[in-house]
Amino acid sequence: MFKFSLYLSKSFLFTWLTVVFGFLVLIGLLDSLANGADIVASGEGFKGTFKYMALRAPVIFDRIFVFTLVVAILLTYVKLIRQHELVALLGFGISATRQVLLLVPVVFGAALLSITFIDYTVAPAVRALQAWGIGEYKIKNITPDNPLWLEDNGAIVRAIDRESYETLAKIEIFQRNELGEVDSIIWADRATYTGEGWMLDGVRRLDVKGADGEPRESNTVDGAAVWTTSQTPKSIARLAAEPRDLSLSEMRDFMKPGNSGAKPSFAYGFWHAHRLTRPLAALILLIACAALMQRTGREDTGDRTLILGITLGFVFLIIDGAMATFAASGGIAVTPAIAMPLLAFGLLSAFLLTRTEAL
Repeated sequence: MFKFSLYLSKSFLFTWLTVVFGFLVLIGLLDSLANGADIVASGEGFKGTFKYMALRAPVIFDRIFVFTLVVAILLTYVKLIRQHELVALLGFGISATRQVLLLVPVVFGAALLSITFIDYTVAPAVRALQAWGIGEYKIKNITPDNPLWLEDNGAIVRAIDRESYETLAKIEIFQRNELGEVDSIIWADRATYTGEGWMLDGVRRLDVKGADGEPRESNTVDGAAVWTTSQTPKSIARLAAEPRDLSLSEMRDFMKPGNSGAKPSFAYGFWHAHRLTRPLAALILLIACAALMQRTGREDTGDRTLILGITLGFVFLIIDGAMATFAASGGIAVTPAIAMPLLAFGLLSAFLLTRTEAL
């Protein structure tokens, strides 16, 4: 049994690595071509294409790695069917259920390795792309329609725009007292990070403490003004990034009460739970794929069930993506959004596997 497990594991791993490499190259190349004008305009030249593809690879892998596992499982079974090895496995008494058990360690290990790789590489890659400002990373996360709010040293700060990686524009700082009441409001046209702090330009200040309804006008602040904060361009990039583009530890930080990010805390909670449950999703899809691919006819090549399995993988991704959209926008609670696709496909996989045992 160990030799069977080793053979299946080797076949799956080789197929999976090949599929991952092919998907990353194909999608990365198409992505770089779509953003070729921005890459050329950045002054990086031809090497900029490879730099962009390398930085985008972790992000692309995060989006597709569950599907690559499905494709690799299906292709492994296609190989077994075409070489009549599946018939031999069944002849030795290795049923579909036992085949699943033999593949569980390698599929689970590949999924666990994937989320570990994603956790360590996606966040730095996204920050580098934000600093570069290519394609969708032209600092679009801080806009008038989607401003960045944060609490800093007791003050509430609102940034409406981001001109570059180290420059915020249209800043509002609401300074508060111990009771949370606003004492003064500071407006600045821009804030530029100098390495030691943020220099403010075009500053106006309005003191509201003790006004008691009395109308007051803001005063222009002459000379240099500094925004005293622990925030850096790196931390601002982390605050502005999409929740799924952060590491698990960063997601946990933004899930805590009082911490702020570009999205509400439940969005970070959803993507945290989503990433941790991907190995379970991979195992559920393994059961479904193994059950579908039990084809031992003399003329069987596995092509039809390969298409059916890929379609099943797409359906899972569509449903999972829809649940992610609803959960990240607050339309549905985190737990049901995570559980519904897993439960539905878990029941389907169990039914398909039971059906193969009954045949």
